[in-house]
Amino acid sequence: MSMSTGLSGINAATNDLNTTANNIANVKTTGFKHSRAEFGDLVGGGCGGNGIGLGVHTQAINQQFQQGNIETTGNALDFAINGCGFFQVKDSSGTYYTRAGSFHVDKDGFIVNNLDQRLQGVGGDLQFDTASLPVTNITLDSAGNITAKGVTGADVTIQGGPLGLADFANVQGLKQVSDTEWMETPESGAMNANNGGVLVAPGTGSLGKVMNGSLETSSVDLTAQLVNMIIAQRNFQANAQTITTNNTLAQTVINIR
Repeated sequence: MSMSTGLSGINAATNDLNTTANNIANVKTTGFKHSRAEFGDLVGGGCGGNGIGLGVHTQAINQQFQQGNIETTGNALDFAINGCGFFQVKDSSGTYYTRAGSFHVDKDGFIVNNLDQRLQGVGGDLQFDTASLPVTNITLDSAGNITAKGVTGADVTIQGGPLGLADFANVQGLKQVSDTEWMETPESGAMNANNGGVLVAPGTGSLGKVMNGSLETSSVDLTAQLVNMIIAQRNFQANAQTITTNNTLAQTVINIR
């Protein structure tokens, strides 16, 4: 039994190491939220609840939706959420939620991210009239209204505005589809359920404000992750040692016989 117990510990430590390694790898990823491995004991059977445990298992890998630092970039279409909420982006494959706010204007005037997913406003896709391209002097006010100067120098207001934000009753219930994007699930609850299930402007209710010319950095604390990696490595070594010790004891018993 100690062999399987030790093996369960090795598997758990491996999951912890892999999770920590992914956190460290994304220390510079915009809008990244670090994850934490959660563990539980495997309880053995026995009368009176005195059974010896059977080891450990990984219960879940949970992302920690903590606010990252906000870093000034000077790029007018870099958006950072200060507080709760997510940007909504769409493409032909579906609707996603993210806090990675690096955007640009494509050839058709849509505000898109590096995956060509369109940023959503309260009124739909955020888009500048193609006749006004290229636009300059893009600004974002506290209510999420985006304005710019068109090719002729005239003021241009974006279609689909203002910029919309979304939030969920249980962000831990969101389905992670990449390191910085999630999808709605029954466990997360409906998007903006308290606001009619539609996108709303920044600052509405408990939603945060959006700052342009800035990005939210990764929430990874590199020092904490390096410490956790050392702990996970020691856990791995200790569990490996229990297997070695069990094997030695078994061999001793065999030799006695």
